[in-house]
Amino acid sequence: MTEYTRIAQHFANDIAEATMTVRREDGLFRHIEFAAPKTMTRVVLITWPYNLLIAGSHGSYHFERFGNDTEDMFDWLRGLRVDPNSWASKLVNGRDSVSEYDRNLMVAAINERVADAVENDWAPEGLQDAVRENILGSHLLDTKDTAFQLVSEYEFGATYRAECSCGLSSKDVSYSDALMWDVWNHKVDGEKHKVRIRQTAGFDFDDFTEWNVDKLGYHFVYQCHAAVWGIAQYDAARKAVAA
Repeated sequence: MTEYTRIAQHFANDIAEATMTVRREDGLFRHIEFAAPKTMTRVVLITWPYNLLIAGSHGSYHFERFGNDTEDMFDWLRGLRVDPNSWASKLVNGRDSVSEYDRNLMVAAINERVADAVENDWAPEGLQDAVRENILGSHLLDTKDTAFQLVSEYEFGATYRAECSCGLSSKDVSYSDALMWDVWNHKVDGEKHKVRIRQTAGFDFDDFTEWNVDKLGYHFVYQCHAAVWGIAQYDAARKAVAA
């Protein structure tokens, strides 16, 4: 069962005995409320041209879409399968406003990178145990900033080589020794010598800036289900009155 499926079930259980109250219905200007007293759940749908506000017990989220088919925002969501990933981009405050760090996604990205190194035979011996002890077991993974700092600074079994434009170079040594090679072992002579330091072996997380370790927040996904459900309830009630 996925997390999105669990959220859908939570919503269905919470709203099972809800009743609908229409506070306002003036063309595209609507204010509709659903209340389920036993679970203390409340859902509010408010519309005006090209806008939909879903509010209530699980927060407020404002959607805005300007298009030929979105003047009535109920038309946008009417009958659709809930798709929070797509809908988040239609929020007035943007997707980032409903995204949050997911430690599990960070752990998965770390494990994938280590597994790739092992499978392709460039992992130093003992890498998996070292990562498990020094990273996966660290409380620094609990927040996004400290997690990225941890992986950005981590290296295992790394060696470096100082190389001069004159053709001389150091042995494969630690970074600090490579940094000091031109001072202690290779007396540079002005512009004729330009030294660079190159990593020659070892493991690090050099691709971490490309990792997506965010997920959509629980309450936003919950309210996406509430919006689709509420529109369906409203339509059913209008159909019953017309009949």
